[in-house]
Amino acid sequence: MCRSRRPPRASSSGSSTPLRPARVEPTAAAVSLDEADEALVAVLRRDGRATFSELQNSTGQSESAVKRRLEHLRSTGVLYFDVQHDSESLGHGVRAMLWLTVTPSALDAAGRALAEHSEVRFAAATTGQANLTASVGSSSTGGLYTYLSEKIGALDGVQTVETALTLRRVTHLTYEPSR
Repeated sequence: MCRSRRPPRASSSGSSTPLRPARVEPTAAAVSLDEADEALVAVLRRDGRATFSELQNSTGQSESAVKRRLEHLRSTGVLYFDVQHDSESLGHGVRAMLWLTVTPSALDAAGRALAEHSEVRFAAATTGQANLTASVGSSSTGGLYTYLSEKIGALDGVQTVETALTLRRVTHLTYEPSR
């Protein structure tokens, strides 16, 4: 299970309006990418802000083909758009990795609850003794302590939590078709 992505909301009138469509869940069947799809994904991997014109020029496809292919990739859940930002400049300079050992009967509920925590940047169910992992952010070590003791401590089924502070991020998650 992956962390749910809540779309950002903003409006000058004060009402909540989605800035992007909701994330589509991937289809059950595997989706095959052809050379044209791979070319689009490669350009977006280098620059996720590439315009339709840039995608057209880089791949040799028409702009309408680019739009159609991107919509297909998005609608099947293969492609989604997300924002990466410097969390330190927003007051979340303390980052940590968590490895939780959760009783199997509580794993799904604990994972879904964890995904809703604003501190969580990424979460996944895993194999092994620690069967739930998460990357979290906080404004301070005191804030991290409060998060661990109040929110993580309140999750049903959590038996142990191992925490490691992240000193420096050396890469972002990315799509690599050759792996």
